[in-house]
Amino acid sequence: MIATGSATRAGSRLSATLRAGVIGGVVGAVTSWIYELIVWVRLLHLTSAYGIAENTAVLSFGPGIRALGAGAFALGVCIHFLTAVIWGIVFALIWPALRARAIEATLAALFYGIFAWVFMHNIVLALFSPAPPTYTVYSVLNGLMAHTFAFSVPMALVIKRLLRLPSLPPVMRAFNNSFGV
Repeated sequence: MIATGSATRAGSRLSATLRAGVIGGVVGAVTSWIYELIVWVRLLHLTSAYGIAENTAVLSFGPGIRALGAGAFALGVCIHFLTAVIWGIVFALIWPALRARAIEATLAALFYGIFAWVFMHNIVLALFSPAPPTYTVYSVLNGLMAHTFAFSVPMALVIKRLLRLPSLPPVMRAFNNSFGV
């Protein structure tokens, strides 16, 4: 009977963690695209909103995917969100260990975003992409900005909020709220 109760709690924790990771990943995907729309499309006029999603498909399948037209756009959107959700779930799974070591989510997210960008561009795309990315000072700085500040920080803060520890007594809650905890 005791094992069943602890298994239920563990399953409930895992379910909450996966849910937080999915939600955090979606938030990170949206905020990173908002960043790209502002910087790439509006400020620098480097691409269109359509081109942002299409580029994700091109990096995954090569330039020939553009022949699909709107299908390349849809595929790019799916790849972007799926990848973001996977990174969100991974962060949600490691967040309890980071929290136990008193590591702030924002600080962890900065390093996590750098790791995610380096991993995806130097391992995943290098191994699987028929159109590997180019590396310029601009593309590296922009990629790191997009993956740290625009993706991983919002994602980590959402996950931190969703996986906060069980409710504290009112006195402790008031104390923590006064210090922004």
